[in-house]
Amino acid sequence: MECDGFAVRLDWPAVGRSGTVRHEFTQFTTSLRRAARRAESTRRFWSAGPLRPLAVTVVPIARVAYRAHVGECASARCPTTAPLLGMSADADSQAAQHPG
Repeated sequence: MECDGFAVRLDWPAVGRSGTVRHEFTQFTTSLRRAARRAESTRRFWSAGPLRPLAVTVVPIARVAYRAHVGECASARCPTTAPLLGMSADADSQAAQHPG
């Protein structure tokens, strides 16, 4: 599945599970520049509060995968920022697909 856009990924500590991280995707857009601005805005929004995401990143993702993604997902196969950094996202990249 081809990546046709970008989303802001928020990584959160899982409540009641030490060391476990959950994530969610927000703010899908076809523009990398717009996604980066939205990520920075999201960081600023959460920075003042008592609860903050562990990470706020931009990830390449297909629109279909974005719509199908469930909130508070813990799958390691979901899109990460690795492809944008020139890194492989786990052999042949699952970056555009949600594991289903």
